[in-house]
Amino acid sequence: MARQLNEQVRERVFRAAEEVFAEAGYQGATMAAIATRAGVSTGNIYRYFEHKDALFYAVLPDEFAAQFLRLTRRRVQALVRAPAPTELDAGAEERGEELLRFWIEHRWKVITLLDRAEGSRHEPFAETFVRELMRPSLAKLRKDAPQRRVSPVARFVLQTIFRNTVRTIVSILESHEDEAQIRKAFQGFWSYQLAGLSGFAKWVQS
Repeated sequence: MARQLNEQVRERVFRAAEEVFAEAGYQGATMAAIATRAGVSTGNIYRYFEHKDALFYAVLPDEFAAQFLRLTRRRVQALVRAPAPTELDAGAEERGEELLRFWIEHRWKVITLLDRAEGSRHEPFAETFVRELMRPSLAKLRKDAPQRRVSPVARFVLQTIFRNTVRTIVSILESHEDEAQIRKAFQGFWSYQLAGLSGFAKWVQS
């Protein structure tokens, strides 16, 4: 970045960039579209950001992706410590609220990371997120039924479930702007998913 943006312009440009990257994706977004959304000239943006990559990684730095994964691990670890997916303690509820607040606060960036980062170095993030869900889930299945092998079919089904989780997160965040509606949608989704995972675990163990 050649120069420092004043705070007001920076906020407008970053907000516009978050929205355009989420709507058009990393590959489809243009500096011109971001400038128009921010109400500044394209040339003015190029005074501060040499190219689209510079702006993209200023908006979505590696540390943001790392924080997303840390919160995900905390949530999943709290879930797998529960006796059953539907029997959550206060710690699991707290970790769920922590992750949900992050998603709501950074709605556009979460959408981009999970679904619109193709062509950027964040492109693998969605699959990394799925692995973060799968690894402890498989470990718990093995612990709860050590006599049972987690078959390739069971692994495939679990991976499909979590890939659908990614799509559902994106869909909820993209379709709702109001925080209360987002929370209600995730409450419904989590109640469905946790009950489904409980049934899946019983199926694996049968």
